[in-house]
This record gives sequence, structure tokens and C-alpha cells, in this order.
Amino acid sequence: AGRRLDAGDRTGRSIVCAGGRSRSVATTTMFGSAARLAARRAVVAQRGFHGSAARRFAADNVAEAGATKVSLNLSAPTRSIFDGEKVDLVNIPGMTGEYGVAADHAPTVSELKPGLVQVYKTEGSEPESYFVPAGIAVTHPDSSTDIAAADIAKMDELDLGAAQSALAEAKKSLDAASEGSKEHAVAQIEVDVLEAVCGALGASV
Repeated sequence: AGRRLDAGDRTGRSIVCAGGRSRSVATTTMFGSAARLAARRAVVAQRGFHGSAARRFAADNVAEAGATKVSLNLSAPTRSIFDGEKVDLVNIPGMTGEYGVAADHAPTVSELKPGLVQVYKTEGSEPESYFVPAGIAVTHPDSSTDIAAADIAKMDELDLGAAQSALAEAKKSLDAASEGSKEHAVAQIEVDVLEAVCGALGASV
């Protein structure tokens, strides 16, 4: 069978995972980092990053045949998860749609939307899943793939109850902010990230 493509608290308190352990990764850092990218994301979209720039990159870089694995680099400013590790497949939450990268994938540049990066180390294995709020993914002609995220959280570092509570507060901030203002943009990105966290944890929003 073929491989399938699977798809904080804003006040500064740590989001606490099951078992009561405080996780510094899933704190305001993750959501704040994503919020600060709101204006940058709008500028990138206006410049047609996903259209003309991505097409030019693909046209200028023909995939190099012969790769059997993906050399994966997955990191954020606060931590590195993979550093050149050879994996079979990585599913990436691209801004224009989720996609999978395997050996001999065409060169690609994509901005990341909030969601899960899923890494299959070997064919048929269970994926390792990591939540990212924003970032950039670049697949090179030799199939090596760099994913630079604003932050990264393992699934057991996220707490559904805390995320739902933070989402409710973010929605209040969004409703209170004037459309087109910086505050509205920040609140919108917080809502987007927190909704994605809830979805990744299996909750409907």
C-alpha cells in the first residue's frame, strides 16, 4: 500500500501537560513568536511568495535523481530536533496545503501554517509528530529539507485544556480589536495557532 499524506497561554503561565509537568516550550513563546510573524506573513502573501517565487525556485532547481532518503533538518531558535538525519518521508503543513516530501521530491519553498510536521523515519513506521506555529520549509535538489520553525513542541508538551482556555481569551481580544489594526493581526494569528493546537490534539473548534 502507498504511504498516506497525513496531514500557551497568552498571559505567560506555562502550559502544563498531563502529569503536571511544566513545559517551557508550550508557553507564550510559541504563540508570541507566531503573533510577531503576522505582519511579515501579510507582506509575504502580498508579494506572491507562493506563486511566482516558488515557481521560479522550482524552475531553476531540477531535482537531482538518485536520492533514497530525505536528509532532514528541523529546528527552531530554542531547540533542534533533527540535524541531517535520514528519514523516509516528512509531511509538512504548507500554507497552501499539506504535502509530503520523500526522496527525489522536486525542489520546493513553502511558508508553514500552524500544524503538524510528521516524520516517518522508515517506510511503514509510525510518525513522530511535532507542532509548529509558523516557519519556512525548503527542499533542495538533493532532497535535503530544511524546516525552520518559529517554535516546536512535541505532542506531550501541549495541553488541550490550556490551549482551549487561551483560545477563548484570544477570540475575545480579536473581537475587541479594530479590524486592520496591529492588535487585530496579533489576535488573529493567536487564534489561528491555538485552533491548530486544539485540532492537533483531536478537538473540534
